Amino acid sequence: MQALRRLSLGIALLLAASAVLLLPDSGRRRGPGERRALRVALVQHASQPIMEEGVRGMLAGLAAGGWREGANLSVRRYNAEGDIATANTIASEVVQGGYDLLLTVTTPSLQTVANANRAGAHRHVFALVTDPVAAGVGISGPAPAQHPPWLVGYGTLQPVRAAFELARELLPSLRRVGVVWNAAEANSEAQMRIARQVCGELGIELVEANAENSAAVLEAAASVTAREVQAVWVPGDVTVLTAVDSVIAAARRAGVPVFTSIPGNVDRGALFDLGANYTEVGRVAGALAARVLAGEDPAAIGVENVMPERLLLNPAALEGLRDPWRIPPEVAVRAAAEAPTPAPAPLARLWNLHLIEYVHLFDVAEAENGIRVGLKEAGLVEGRDFRLSVRNAQADMPTLSALVDAAVSDGADMLLTLSTPTLQAAMQRGGSLPIVFTFVADGVAAGAGRSNTDHRANVTGVPSSAAIEEMLELIRGALPRARRLGTLFAPAESNSEYYRAQFERLAPGRGFELVSVPVNSTAEASDATLSLLAQGIDAVVQIPGNLTSSAFASIAQPAARAGLPVFGFLSSDFDNGAVVVIARDYFDGGREAAAMAARIMRGESPSAIPFEPLKTAKVMVNLDAARALKLELPAAIVQGAAKVVGGGAPAGGPR
Repeated sequence: MQALRRLSLGIALLLAASAVLLLPDSGRRRGPGERRALRVALVQHASQPIMEEGVRGMLAGLAAGGWREGANLSVRRYNAEGDIATANTIASEVVQGGYDLLLTVTTPSLQTVANANRAGAHRHVFALVTDPVAAGVGISGPAPAQHPPWLVGYGTLQPVRAAFELARELLPSLRRVGVVWNAAEANSEAQMRIARQVCGELGIELVEANAENSAAVLEAAASVTAREVQAVWVPGDVTVLTAVDSVIAAARRAGVPVFTSIPGNVDRGALFDLGANYTEVGRVAGALAARVLAGEDPAAIGVENVMPERLLLNPAALEGLRDPWRIPPEVAVRAAAEAPTPAPAPLARLWNLHLIEYVHLFDVAEAENGIRVGLKEAGLVEGRDFRLSVRNAQADMPTLSALVDAAVSDGADMLLTLSTPTLQAAMQRGGSLPIVFTFVADGVAAGAGRSNTDHRANVTGVPSSAAIEEMLELIRGALPRARRLGTLFAPAESNSEYYRAQFERLAPGRGFELVSVPVNSTAEASDATLSLLAQGIDAVVQIPGNLTSSAFASIAQPAARAGLPVFGFLSSDFDNGAVVVIARDYFDGGREAAAMAARIMRGESPSAIPFEPLKTAKVMVNLDAARALKLELPAAIVQGAAKVVGGGAPAGGPR
């Protein structure tokens, strides 16, 4: 009996010892071979190329340190899309999410997450931050003792002085430079202090305009270009970069160049970018994050400044400039000599991608081109990493279903869809294949999920809802006495119904009433428009839809005969009679969708990639059509438009 008791006691002691060994030990160092996958939240403030470069660099740095997504690391990405309220909500969520590490990209993300994590419950590594001290998150200097013990990262102070010195080199007579910036951004404030000092030393007058949100950038850019500046400088300001096309368009109309401290904008029309290689900045930060995940104490690491300089030139931007700008040969050689960012390694296999379109439109072609460019920018090579097949249903629903079936039969590995009907057909007939969408009004309304973060496990994408609020504001300025706006809608299209509901909800806030008439085929469009015009409307504002887009000319022509302006939301509307169009940048939407597709091809699950709504838009103005209607458009609209047709001021006053 005593022997039995001794045996039982021995077993109990053995079990107790085992339990102690199994207790979690948060303080010990973790190796990359740790069995449990560690959870990381990666937060960025907006969808911009430099941020995507930084994120790709971070993931590469983590992988080089032994931490790989899908193996021993689980990464959940968050994107505030430039909205501070959303950023604060994300910050609260990640601090309460039980993550092993928080990673943030840009100053606003550092600020919101650090503020939510004031108690230091989570380790936090940051990057792509202009001035960590100026961010106001408790960092007072570079030494380890000069920052909160749980918070560490890298500053990247843009080479502002070098940018202005280079601009003077390209135009020795440079004396007056404009800038648009957001005073609420600490990163922008830090650069402005340097710019003012440098301009004072160089004898350059800095003409400033403030924009507190991206919608205000267009007017601010028009105001500085109207003040006889010789160039416009774009700092590392998230608000302005979100609407950089408006700045470049305003500068182009004034015959002056744009130069920036953020690489990546020469592709959009800037003369030169002189800033950081953000892929390399991200890689260095990712290597730091790998060390922290392995157990290194952030309190023992200093906050350094990392500035791998990168110069990009756009000689084509010299055309049409008011002053004699030139690129000296030594500057061209310097730009050409910069080492390119190493290309990502080939994928493990060739992916069979099928891009399915519902209808031929200029905007669809833009989105398709954006997808092709985006795949290339993601480091993927056609023929080596993927094969892309493009199919178009020519606006026929039975054909659309057949195209999805054909893609599945052809062994598609992923479906890329343009338009709401195409997404819905892919979800119905594509099984569990990964689906990435764009050129879709709203992914949730299309049935792809309950929210942008809670969606079908195999679906993600870039919703590109029309710029209705911006349009209502523009119409209020152009037609101050207008009260009733008319539109056609297609009851059979969920996207058309979605836009009608959005318009009806938002119009009263601008003092408008929406009058809508249903249309069921393109053949009905002309008669439906006549019915709409008979209801005492002041203008036609045609909401997007596959049917109405195909029939837009049949809507615009009767309206013109009745002396009413037509406003549209698609680039194709502009060519078919619209006076003003505010179109989403569907090229950008395609690029962003391609970036998501690349992440999936590299092993990330679509379920972990939130829908990321497209924010960028462009204004297009037809002055000849406005003159024919005796419609005077505000100067700020015309000056800030990306495309203007016609010239001179229309006669008459506002309607």
